[in-house]
Amino acid sequence: MDGTFLDERGSFDRARFERILSGLEDRQIPFVVASGNGMERLLKLFEGFEDRIIFVAANGAHLYEKGMTKVQKTLSLQAIDAILNYYKGHLTDYCVMLGTETSIYMQEGAVRPFDGHTSIEPQQLEAFLRRISFLPDLTHYPKTRTVYKAGLWVKEELVDDVVARFNQQFLGEMEAVTSGYGSIDILPAGIHKAWGLEQILKELAIRPEEVLAFGDSDNDLELLSYAGYSYAMANAHERVKRAAKYQAPSHREAGVMTVIEELLFGNK
Repeated sequence: MDGTFLDERGSFDRARFERILSGLEDRQIPFVVASGNGMERLLKLFEGFEDRIIFVAANGAHLYEKGMTKVQKTLSLQAIDAILNYYKGHLTDYCVMLGTETSIYMQEGAVRPFDGHTSIEPQQLEAFLRRISFLPDLTHYPKTRTVYKAGLWVKEELVDDVVARFNQQFLGEMEAVTSGYGSIDILPAGIHKAWGLEQILKELAIRPEEVLAFGDSDNDLELLSYAGYSYAMANAHERVKRAAKYQAPSHREAGVMTVIEELLFGNK
């Protein structure tokens, strides 16, 4: 979404998307949103289109269609304890977040993530920030609540080092991946956007080589390697451009919709 489908204001041309979605539906081609975002934000972004889209949310951990969760992977209590122990004494420095269905728990003293971020619409950002509960001790988060997502938020120049260190420490158990803007998600090993999409494709009897995919950040690498027609956005990281077969215009130029329109309508 951010840096790929959404523009620099965190929005998109809804009339243009309606035309594209109708054209896809006429050809029985499903439109899948594969995002690091949770379903709460995605449903707000696609209000009015939500029953016409398949969602692979939370970087592949949450599959959602027509108002129903089909698959949702979670982090075990042992995994959460391991994360909290690893960042013990530095929970505020890395803005460690534990997300349940309704709340995001953080350590008191951590800054509010994405506060003032210009690429997210203000009302969406405020809805996200309202979910945050700051605890005097994050290790005392409500253990009766299922944690669907753990994450970090750091300065962008630190992301590569933080991700590399975490993945070295928890190789084969958990994996950290960035979706850009300093955001880092922590997932069970083997869960990513390509894994989530694969579950959808099996049900629809669609082959990976028939899939058109777009991405701009490291959490798109597996997806772009998996899809037959892979496009990196012009604004994508160089690693992402190397993983993709083609390049789309930037998200500021609505590159995703531009490419799909060319294929569907031949620039008409």
